[in-house]
Order: sequence, then C-alpha cells, then structure tokens
Amino acid sequence: MNVRQARVIVGVDGSEGSIEALRWAAHEAARRHWPVHVMTCTQLPVSVEAGMVGAGAFAGSTMDAIVLEQEHINQRAVDLARSFGLGLEVSGETVLGAAGYALVSASHEEDLVVVGATSHPGRLADVLGSVSTVVAHRAKGPVVVVHGSDRRDDVISRIVVGVDGSAGSDEALLWAAEEALRCGAELVLVHGWVYPYVGARTGVSEPRDDMRLDAMRTLEASALKAHEVASSVRCHSIITEESPAKALIDAAAEADLVVVGSRGHGGFAALMLGSVSRTVLQHSPRPVAVIRPVD
Repeated sequence: MNVRQARVIVGVDGSEGSIEALRWAAHEAARRHWPVHVMTCTQLPVSVEAGMVGAGAFAGSTMDAIVLEQEHINQRAVDLARSFGLGLEVSGETVLGAAGYALVSASHEEDLVVVGATSHPGRLADVLGSVSTVVAHRAKGPVVVVHGSDRRDDVISRIVVGVDGSAGSDEALLWAAEEALRCGAELVLVHGWVYPYVGARTGVSEPRDDMRLDAMRTLEASALKAHEVASSVRCHSIITEESPAKALIDAAAEADLVVVGSRGHGGFAALMLGSVSRTVLQHSPRPVAVIRPVD
C-alpha cells in the first residue's frame, strides 16, 4: 500500500506577500524534508463574476493571456524556490478558480498550507479576510499565514502558542511543541484572561480570587503535555490579565511563529476563527499557524 507523501502547499500570485510566503514555505519544507507544491490561481475578473461584464468579452485570446500570465508567475515561483539551494523537490500548478477554495481543495489533512497575509487585488486576494481566512477556516490540516519579512525564514528560535485547556488548544500546543523540537526553538505558552473568567475546568464563572489559580493550573497542565511530546524543548509560560488576543499579539513581537487553535472555549477564550484566531491573524507581526482539531 502506497503512503501519500505529505507536502507544503503554498499559494503564489507574484505579490511581495506571496513571495515571502514562498520563502517561508520553502524553509519549512526543508526542515520537514517534504516537497513543496506551488499553486497559482486564475480567476475571472470581478466584473465578469458579478455579471457587470459579459463573460464573452473575456473569451479567447484575452482569457488565454490571463492564464499565460499566471503560468509565468507560477514558473518563476517554482524557479525561485529551487534557487534557494535547499535541495527541495518543487512542483507547480496553475488552476482556474478562486484561490482560497483551490488551495483547500488541493490539500489533505497531513499537508501544511502556507499563504501570505496580503496579495494582489483580484488575484489571490486583496485583503486578509478572503484567501487567508477562507483557507484558515476550511483547510483540512494546519495553515500558516505569513506576516512580516524582517526575520530570517531559515531560523525559528521562539514559538508562541495560546493555551486554554480545551481540546482545540491542546492540538495547537502539541503541534507547536513538535515544531519547536524540529527547529530547536524555545516554546512560550501564553494564557490571557479577563473578568468575568470562565474556568477551563469548571466551565462556570469563578470569583476573581480563584481566577489566577485556575489559570496557573491550566498553564501547568499544558506545560506537562508539551514536555511529554518534546522533553528537550526549553519551555516557559506567560500569564496575563488581558484579552487573549492582545496577550498573543504582544508576545508575538519577540517570536518567530505564533500558533493558535481554530477553536477553543472560555478563558483563553474561544480560540476560533471570528474571535481570537481571526484577531491574531489580522494583527500579528509574525507568521501565524492555525491548527485544526483532529475529528
């Protein structure tokens, strides 16, 4: 029985943000010894999709030119990935359709999908909230949204992960611990809470005097779980009485990667897209990994 090779799938449209995503994806693939698959998407102009302009106006040579442009972008991206000198197996593909859904469709649970936080209008996306959010919402496996270019892509020395004791948070924690082990990075567990606080263990509102104790217990339990997976990883914790999203974004300033679960509960409150995860995706200065729970 053939076992499918996991791969890093990266969306590229030629924008600076997507090229940064390509660089990050290539170095991550090298760390994992995985191949890289570069995807470029050809989508009809918004005016055509909205019915403001007839599709016939973009038939024939015009549509061929659009496809050819995207194929050239894809080939340049493939050549660039190969030029990094990482010994990667690199493949490329240009597909017709909306970028976010095409990336989701191409990925499997074992794959890692990487996208830039910004891209060209009308291509992969014009704002975070289209491609990045679609992929983070719907991808079958982990997703990394790449922000910032002022740090070396080949070095991950500090990983920040949000924890709240939920199953979704635990999945993010274990992924972050394994990544820290792979990279030789420090792992920082972050737990933020605000009053009224819903305890991870009790599920009910707790008196303020009990809040910090409950938060400390959550962090201690999370640290033990990380140790079970990656005992050699240097790990420490941050607990703060502020919103979970702000706690993570503040910690991200000194990190190389931020990891969040796609959903959680209460306390480190609702690590789900639309709340903490979405806020971190929008405002983190560093790459953000969104980890989906195992069904």
